[in-house]
Amino acid sequence: MTEGFDLELAADLWEYWGFSPWISGGMKGVYRRVTFVKNALIGEVCRYYADDYVIWRHNGRLDMEGVLSACRPQPDLMSQRYLFIEQVETGVKGRIRSFLLGIRGYAEVHSYTPGCGYPKRLKDLAPLVDRALELVRSREDESGGGERQIP
Repeated sequence: MTEGFDLELAADLWEYWGFSPWISGGMKGVYRRVTFVKNALIGEVCRYYADDYVIWRHNGRLDMEGVLSACRPQPDLMSQRYLFIEQVETGVKGRIRSFLLGIRGYAEVHSYTPGCGYPKRLKDLAPLVDRALELVRSREDESGGGERQIP
């Protein structure tokens, strides 16, 4: 079980960016649904959705494979993106699964270690994870968390 970062302590940051707490099958993190609307002169032309999951408690590769195989296409849902947070860089590359050649959407599973590089596909989520970790660490320092020597 991977549980190195307790990013739920940054709940206000997650809430600000539209995330809600999420738990499933021993995994824990946050979830949000983003709505994309295409407009034209006649009004709204189409509307579709993208689901983002940031997961910090999981069983590593086992859960990643399980999530990818369990994903199914859903009406108007174009992207299901799962970001698994790792303490140590594992070298696991992201995997993408398309439904009906992408016409019915995609499921993506990615691994990210805070502070390390990330692919362009994660340019919106990875910096949020880094910021949440900074926030958690600063709050721990302010509250006196951790060990300190007394002179």
